[in-house]
Parts: sequence; C-alpha cells; structure tokens
Amino acid sequence: MKLSLRAKFLLLSAFVQAVVVALLIGNSLRLMSNAVSRNADRVAHEYAVNLNLTLTPYSSSGRLGELRSYWSEMLSDPRDSFLRYIVILDASGDTVLEAGERPDFMPEALRQAQLGGGVRTSVDGNLLHAQAPLLLKDNQVGMLHFGLSTVDLVTARDDVLRQGGLIALLGFALALLLFYAMTRGVSMRLGALTRHSEKLAEGQFSQLPESGGDELEVVTHSLNMMSAALRERIAQLEESQRRLCESEERFRTLFDMTPLPLSVSDQDGRIIGANQALARTFGTPLHELIGRRSDEVSFWASPNERQRIWDEFRRHGVVRGEMADVVLPDGGPGQVAIWSSSLLLDGKHAIIWALLDLTQEMQAKQQLRELNDALESRVRERSAALEQANRDLSHALETLQRTQHDLIASEKMASLGSLVAGIAHELNTPIGNSLLASTALDDRVKEFKQSVADGSVRRSTLNHHLEEVQLACGLISSSLEKAAALIASFKQIAVDQTNDQRRRFRLRAVALDTAATYTPRLRRGAIHMEIDVPYELELDSYPGSVYQVFNNLINNSLMHAFEGRSSGKLWLTARAIEGGQVEIVFRDDGAGMPEEVQRKVFDPFFTTKMGNGGTGLGMNIVYNIVTGVMGGRITIESAAGDGTTVRILLPASSPQKD
Repeated sequence: MKLSLRAKFLLLSAFVQAVVVALLIGNSLRLMSNAVSRNADRVAHEYAVNLNLTLTPYSSSGRLGELRSYWSEMLSDPRDSFLRYIVILDASGDTVLEAGERPDFMPEALRQAQLGGGVRTSVDGNLLHAQAPLLLKDNQVGMLHFGLSTVDLVTARDDVLRQGGLIALLGFALALLLFYAMTRGVSMRLGALTRHSEKLAEGQFSQLPESGGDELEVVTHSLNMMSAALRERIAQLEESQRRLCESEERFRTLFDMTPLPLSVSDQDGRIIGANQALARTFGTPLHELIGRRSDEVSFWASPNERQRIWDEFRRHGVVRGEMADVVLPDGGPGQVAIWSSSLLLDGKHAIIWALLDLTQEMQAKQQLRELNDALESRVRERSAALEQANRDLSHALETLQRTQHDLIASEKMASLGSLVAGIAHELNTPIGNSLLASTALDDRVKEFKQSVADGSVRRSTLNHHLEEVQLACGLISSSLEKAAALIASFKQIAVDQTNDQRRRFRLRAVALDTAATYTPRLRRGAIHMEIDVPYELELDSYPGSVYQVFNNLINNSLMHAFEGRSSGKLWLTARAIEGGQVEIVFRDDGAGMPEEVQRKVFDPFFTTKMGNGGTGLGMNIVYNIVTGVMGGRITIESAAGDGTTVRILLPASSPQKD
C-alpha cells in the first residue's frame, strides 16, 4: 500500500512526538522518584537527629521504659505524625523498646547492617525504614529503627506525573492537529503545483499565484519562471523550425536555380541529387541522371579523367579546383574545374560536387595571349616615343622651374626697387632743402664779407646776418637728420631683406619702416595709412620675412584695390592674443574681390593684372612665408565693393628653420 507524502509526514511526526512524550514522561518519573527518595532521606535524617536528641537522655540512663506509654499513645493515630513505629535494639540485637506497628520483616539492607555508622534508609512500598545508632546505658551503642510514611510524597508524585502526562497528551494532540493543518495546506499547494505541471506538459502555460513566503513560494516562482522560459523557448523553437523550413526551401530553390552545375552522390559515385545546370552540362534529363554514375553518361574526355578525380578525392577527402577534360553536349572538347565536399545526408555520408565550365575562359585566355603578343610589340614601339617625350618634358620642367625661380627673384628685386625709389624720392626733399639752404647761406656770407671789406657793417646788419646764418644752419641740420633717419631705415630694411637672420625685434618699427618706403606712392594716390601696433609688441622671428609680407600686402592693395578711385585708406593693426600668438590684420576699403578670385588668390602666377605689371607671385610669397617660414596661418575676407581684410596669425616665437 502506497502512502501519500502527507500521510508519511503525519505518521513520522506522530512517531517522533510519541517518542518525545514517552521520554519526557519517563524522565519526569525518574526525576520525581529521585526527588521523593531525596526528600524521604532528608526527612529520615531529620527524624533520626530529633529522636537521638529526645531518646539519648533516657537511653544513656537506662530509663527508656518510661517512654513506652508515651510512644504508644503518640503512634496510635497515624494522622498525628509521619512516624509509624520505633524499635530500639541493644548491642546484642535484643529489643529494648518497641512502639507502633512494627513490620514483620526488615529490609535486607537494614538487616545486614552492623551496629554503628550513620543513618541508613530503605523504602518498602509506602513506608520508609530508617536505622541509626543510639547511645545506651554504660556507653553501649544500640540501634534505633523507625518507620516513616511516604504516602503524601507518593501521592504528590503521582499527581505531578498524572498532570504532566495529561499536558503531554494534549500537546501531542495539538501538535498532530497543527501538523495536519499544515500538511493539508502544503498538500493543497503541492496539488496546485502538480496540476500546473500537468498543464505545462499539455502545453498550457499558466501562472500560479505566489504567496506564503516559504520554500513552496520559491518553488512556485521557479515553476512560473520555467513556464515563461518554456513558453519563450517553444516560441523560439517554432520560429527556428519555421526559419529552418524556409531555409531548406530557399536552399532547394537555389540548388535548382543556380547556374553552377551541382550534384550529390553517394560514396560509390552514384548520383542521388542534381540541379538543372548539371542536366544541361551532361546533356541528359535529370530523371535519367539520378541513380547513374558519371562514367555511365557521355561526359568525360576519357575514363582516366574520372579515375584521376576520384583518386584525388580518396587521397585528400576533398577536391579543390581540379581541372578535367570533358566532352560538351555538342560533342566539342571542353575543360571544367571540379570542387567537392563531404556532408551527411539522412545520416549517411554523401559527396556534393560542383563543376565550373572554363571552356570559354580558356579560349579567351588563348586569344588574350595572342593579343598580348601583338600589344607587346606595339608597346615596345610606343616606349621609345614615350622615352623621348619624357626627356622633352623633363627639359621643359627644368626650364619652368628656372623661370619660376627667376620670377620670384624678380618679384623680390621689384620690391627692393620700389623701396629704393621710395627712399630716393624721400631723400630728395631733405637733401634739396639742405642744398638750397647752404647755397643761400653762401650768398649771404659773400655779401657780408663785401660789407666788411667796404667798412659799412652796422650792428643791425650783423644781427640780421647772424639770424639768417642760424636759420640756414637749423634748416640744414633738420634736413640732414631726416635724411640720416631715412637712410638708417633703408639700411635696416635692406640688411634684413638680403640677410634674413632670426632676432628679436619690435613689430611696430618694421611696420613704420615699411610704410615709410611707400610714402610717395601713398601721397600720390591720396591714400591714408593708419598703423596701430603696440610699441612693446615684440617677435622672435625673421624681420626680413615680415618686411617682405608687409611690402607685398601694401603693394597688392595699391595695385588692385584703388583702381579708378581718387583716394583710399589702409589699416595695419596687431595685437597679442592668448597662447603666445600675435594677430596681424591688414585691411583696405578698396574694390574687394569676388569669390572666384578669393579661391585662387594664393595660387602661384595667378593675377588679374597679367601684362600690366602683375606677376601673380606676390600673395603666393606671402602665403609661403606666413605658413612655412613663420609657422602661422593666413585667411582673406573680401567681397566685391566692400574692401579686403587679410588676417594673419603668427606665433610670437617662430619655429626654427633650416
């Protein structure tokens, strides 16, 4: 007979509780018996001490007989005392005094005891027998025997045991009831889990309520999670099955429709599957190819070709692009490349073969070889002509490079010539003033000498002559100082441009010196130039390159910006910005540039004044100096009719150049 888990649990719990209750009752009985025995011994000791104290005065004097009537009366009513009998024996064992109901026999433990020693006790039913030594007359030691009733102790013990047993039985019944209720709830929840599992087996993925906060809730949660996972997994498997079917269908369609001849054969070479391309290659319908070997149809150029392919497959287990001679359906010779691979088909080993018809390719290669031979002869003929053309081009390139170098040098010399012309024009004024003053002074000196020779010098004449001399000397001195300053500026510019050495210099001085060389041209064109450069702004760079940049920018504006205008204005500003950089802005209010000119303004040899003095190298030189020599950046902002702004960003310390 098979028991349910619930019945087994109840039986097991009942057995365990019965054992526990039995152990508790047995242990209680043992403890109560021990307690009764200890209490009886303690009472016996107390009675023995009291009786010794009471009887010793009488026993030591031989007057125990006086107490006989007292003890007999005291022991006649059991309710008056726990004492039931008293027997006093002398040293020889004869009875000296006896009172109460003396038992017919004495316990074995007391009968064998010798005289002397301490108090001895023995329990017999509801009576506690005690024995203690007693001092008799003439210092003899006798023995005092007495009996005490233990009915009250036994009754109390039995009451305690009865109540304890009743409580244990009630606890046993209550525990069984609680176990029954708990197992019933567990059984119901396990039944729900079982039904849920059966539904899962049938494909019904429901969710169980999770409650209880115990292990069964964990199992329920796990079962719900498993249900959700199974539902998702089954959905994935169904989707995978659908995709697999679609993939098989696509593979079957691709296998049939691919233009590459394909076949599947067994290990003996018999065809078990093929596509339409293979039927066209063999020139045989598919139903005639299935079940036949390739050597049973007209395909191989010779039997040795098929055997060679099969030997290759048996040696390596695969064929990779092996060439074979075949006979085409039209009877002509051909070549195919063959590939193979092993696979499992319905649990059996099979081989898939792929054929690639290379007949047309081989014919094309032959034609290509013939064409290559013809082309090689033509190439040799053309190579000689190309070599001569390359030599001519190399010579032209060298000539062009020399011309470019000469044009750049010419641009620099033109800039220097403009500088010399400007300086010469500026020197004409102070030198002419000095010459005029010195000539007039010479005439006045001659007139004064003549007056001195005639003796007609008056004080007023002398004072007037001295004033004229002083004025002429002042004019000569100021004119020569201006000329000396111009010459010093020209010398610095010339030195910096001819020997561009790196040094620290003030940017304002370079800007003012450059502007000074263009003063005549600016004055002739009624063009005003403003320079706003801080005096303390210094660069560790190449001053000659900076002169060249400023010269080309000013010259470019004078040549292009103010054509057809009677006046104009130029601005040159500079300021230090963060990161150790210096921003230089050169601006004019001239004609500006259209967008197509801006895109080409830095290209070499690009100019809108070709044939009118423009070389197209000015702005290209500016770009190369700013970006190459000085390690900076340059941008141009302009629009037709709105002037042009050139923005240059330079490091305060230029990179070292080779």
